[in-house]
Amino acid sequence: MLNYRLLQQLAPLNFRDECKTEALPDYLARVGPLAPFIPENVLAQWLYRHWRGFESNWSFIDLARHHFELQSWPRERLLQIGSRHMEAIERWQELLSHNSYVRRSWLGDYMLHQGSWPEPIIVLATDEQSLYPDGRAMPVPYCLLEGHHRLAYLRAMVLEGAQLQPLHQVWLCRPIRDS
Repeated sequence: MLNYRLLQQLAPLNFRDECKTEALPDYLARVGPLAPFIPENVLAQWLYRHWRGFESNWSFIDLARHHFELQSWPRERLLQIGSRHMEAIERWQELLSHNSYVRRSWLGDYMLHQGSWPEPIIVLATDEQSLYPDGRAMPVPYCLLEGHHRLAYLRAMVLEGAQLQPLHQVWLCRPIRDS
């Protein structure tokens, strides 16, 4: 069962007013003890920086019943990641390939020069029974939770034959199964 109280507590204070949103260090100090099962990096890059997106797209996931593990994946495994936003990912992939402004953006430049991303993406392990709240099936075996631009740019780099690191960091989020 989804823990609505925890969900409310995970929201950055004053997130609706960007001028008054609590600072990241304050957020981590407040929320970290409430959710010790969520790594600090995941709290910072997903829930804090993308709260509105998390709230509207992923708040149905009971994070207290999931485990996060930092893993290193080869590109072949990364290409198995799906998303309900594949059209956007494909568009951003195309933009990196054909738009010099995007290639010179901080993220495009970083990835093209480093051969990987600056922060791990966050991926949910799924199976055939994994559904969105509207009943549609989630992509299997992995559903992208956070890191859509990074995944798009890496996919473009694979198609271009760009020099890539052999492994890329990923936070894998798995449901905790009752024994």
